[in-house]
Amino acid sequence: MFTLGILFSDLPTGKTPYRADTVLATLLNRTPERARPPVELDPEIPRYLSDVVVRCLEIDPRLRYQSASDIMKDLEAQRRPRTTLLQRLPRFRTVEEFPTKWIAPGLALLLLFLGVVFRQKIFGPSTQPKPGAPAASLAILPFRNASGDPGLDWLGPELAELLSTDVGQSASLQTVSSERLRQILHDLQLTPNSSLDPATLQRLADSSSAQTVVWGQYDRLGDKIRIDAKLQDSKRDRTTALKEEAPNKDAIPAAVDRLAQAIRKNLALSPSVVKELEAQAFKPSSKSLAALRGYNEGLEFLRQGSNLEAQKRFEASIKEDPEFALAYSTLAQTCANLGRDSEAEQYSRKAVDLSEKLPPPEKYRIAAGHTRIMKDNAKAIESYGNLAKAAPGDLDVQFGLARIYEDTGSFDQARDLYSKILGSDPKHLEALAGIGRVEVQSGNPQKGLDYLNRALTLTVEAGNDEEQAWIMQAMGAAYVTLNKFDEALRDYQAALDIRTRLGQKRGIADSVYAIAEVEDSQGKSALALKGYNQALELRREIGDRKGTGDVLIDLGNFDLNHGQYDQSLKMSKEALPIERDVGNQKNQALALNNIGAAFFYKGQYDDARTYYEQALQLREKLKVPGDSADSLHNLAEVSTYLGEYNQALDYYLRALELRRGAGDKRGAAIDSNSMGVLFDYQGRYGAAVASQEDALKTFRQLGERNYYLAEILNGYGHALTEAGRWDEAQKSLQEALALGRELKNQPLMAETLDFQGDVFFYRGDFKSATALYEQASEIVRRTSDQHLRLTYRFDLAKVAVQEGRSQEGIKALRALAQEGDSQGLKYLSVECSTYVAQALINLKKYSEAQQELEQVRSRSEKLGLRSQLATCHYLLATALRLTGKDAAAAGHYHEALSLLDGIRGEPGADQAIGRADLKLIYTDSNRWLQAAKG
Repeated sequence: MFTLGILFSDLPTGKTPYRADTVLATLLNRTPERARPPVELDPEIPRYLSDVVVRCLEIDPRLRYQSASDIMKDLEAQRRPRTTLLQRLPRFRTVEEFPTKWIAPGLALLLLFLGVVFRQKIFGPSTQPKPGAPAASLAILPFRNASGDPGLDWLGPELAELLSTDVGQSASLQTVSSERLRQILHDLQLTPNSSLDPATLQRLADSSSAQTVVWGQYDRLGDKIRIDAKLQDSKRDRTTALKEEAPNKDAIPAAVDRLAQAIRKNLALSPSVVKELEAQAFKPSSKSLAALRGYNEGLEFLRQGSNLEAQKRFEASIKEDPEFALAYSTLAQTCANLGRDSEAEQYSRKAVDLSEKLPPPEKYRIAAGHTRIMKDNAKAIESYGNLAKAAPGDLDVQFGLARIYEDTGSFDQARDLYSKILGSDPKHLEALAGIGRVEVQSGNPQKGLDYLNRALTLTVEAGNDEEQAWIMQAMGAAYVTLNKFDEALRDYQAALDIRTRLGQKRGIADSVYAIAEVEDSQGKSALALKGYNQALELRREIGDRKGTGDVLIDLGNFDLNHGQYDQSLKMSKEALPIERDVGNQKNQALALNNIGAAFFYKGQYDDARTYYEQALQLREKLKVPGDSADSLHNLAEVSTYLGEYNQALDYYLRALELRRGAGDKRGAAIDSNSMGVLFDYQGRYGAAVASQEDALKTFRQLGERNYYLAEILNGYGHALTEAGRWDEAQKSLQEALALGRELKNQPLMAETLDFQGDVFFYRGDFKSATALYEQASEIVRRTSDQHLRLTYRFDLAKVAVQEGRSQEGIKALRALAQEGDSQGLKYLSVECSTYVAQALINLKKYSEAQQELEQVRSRSEKLGLRSQLATCHYLLATALRLTGKDAAAAGHYHEALSLLDGIRGEPGADQAIGRADLKLIYTDSNRWLQAAKG
């Protein structure tokens, strides 16, 4: 049975009042938190009861029932056979199949439930309209076919649609949308040919919040079409009969125009408002009724997200009237939705050419649509904004503006407009899907899923496969954000199956592309690359420039993650002008970022900084915290490599603040990993280990197995090595190497081998270290990572110095120091100079060594390099001692010991002086100081 226990035991807690969409999701076994509720619902539950519950639990109080009698009327109206086809949701039988013995107990329990939840709120006074609401509202119902000819049934909705736009709108009059009226008629089980008694008319007026209702019928007398309309004005409590006649079908548009004029004159509005309505009245310019019919049918499919069907209707419309500018304009938008950019631009230009002599309202709509097609987003926002002010109740205009805001990353504005549309029409499918996408992209995936689940239910009920695929695609993106990759792949694959069946190439490309992204994040590189290339081929085939740019960006990112930097640069540079042309600033910033990253890995740090700064400027302008944090992170990386540690730390801290504010654990972990590298350079080995450990712990929790996990494993292993914790280091580095091989990432594997070489180097096993350095160097020769090439040349040179091949080491190190300086790599330059000084001491060139070390000391102090500074003081002390300057040497030995004590005193770094290099400094410094005392 349908019991209160099931309702309350399974609803998520902590949400008061209960969300209507959450209740519905629970009833349909679609709870976000759990795969299925703990108590399975009886399949005999009448669906209409859950519909009533949903309306009672609407977020907006104005959309809830206002009295118990309203509930009973709705229940009575809905006790009719209705089959709900839920492909992905549990199926419910029709009400006919439901045992009548359960109806009365079900109603009683439902009313008891409502009383518990709302505590008499549903019996309170109706919500008053908010200040600034329209002074009047008008609902124009589909007209009834009184001719007896089923071939004229199409004219009833057509007359209502034509009149709705022809009457006009202003801030003083809002016309109830056709979508909202269609839903109300469906809920009341009324067809366009249903007879309307006074009680039904009142219910329609109440449900639509319309003060004035227009309805009527039409008949055919020979070739003549007679239209009999009635205007019921509840504000003045009067009904006015209106009549018009068209000599033939082609004259119907003119008859509608006269009828619209009569309606305006009979509204309870001032003369000035009526004049405003006349000025804003919008009527498609075609004189062909067949063309108008195709146009309006196309609009209905377009509003439902059925672009393939809409395209057919618009094409039929312009075939009937080749001069129908507005049909060309809407066909252009449909083609754009399908990813056919070249066709969209062609049709849009045709519409603009045909619009020159049209009335201003129609001309402005076409111009606004053209700016959107041409991706001139600034003009599009201005144009649609002006249209929205002129026609505040036109949901098509509001939706167009909302979609532009969404596409340009202005999510707050998009959210506000979608919410406004839903306020007028709570079941506006495209607005539900739109606000769901906006919430996902704004970092609120669970909230986005709430809206998307509501939209999904509507698409399944309506059998709208095309829009269902779009919504499931968006749900997949939400699950990716939640790191629920299995759920994401499930929804992406379901969307792909539908689109493949429909033959929708743009949709197929979207789904294949999204699946590739998930596969890439899971380390399935071969599958991901195949998917990206398939998506790119489809995008180019259909002329989808926006989609082409998006895939090129992801391919560039893929190549970055797999060490193919020249190829990445090529892809990203090809994507950048495309993203500029289509006006997508978010992806333009991403392309700039990827170009900067490619230059970074190629060792061109000034170029990298230039592109990163451009990306940051765009991202801060767009006010998307996560993207801004990415740019700050990348600028910090450049600053770290260039030895600008204070600047780098500032960038990292700003990035972390944005990450944590947005709840981005993954991004915060990556920042923490990179800060660990910075701490390594500064000789803060304990801080480095702690920072890397935090990053690794987070990535373990996220369950990701990709490039970033390998980088963090490498960073953690290297930090442990620097801290003298070699066994722990080797374990982390072995895992990183295995993952690098799995990902087939050559630079990543080389980096790991180099870090493993460092383990042996710090143990004093130079032979084993050299073998690993040479393996790494061999791999690096096959990549374009300039920094890695310098690193491995340095590693081999420092081994040469340690093994006594000082002259060979000096030559290599001086060349490396010069290259490091030319590229701004201050840390590498300091390290090279330090080993040059050690080699000079080995060669007994003490004076040259002291000159070299004085420069090293100055640079190390300025950069805050504690380990390098300790080594520098030790080598200075050694050079001074060997030239008989024992007193001066003692001061430097003291400084070296003090610095090492500071290093090992940090938590997690107590074993650092067990390293061969630092152990020698610590032991020798103590020994010579003790000898000096003796």
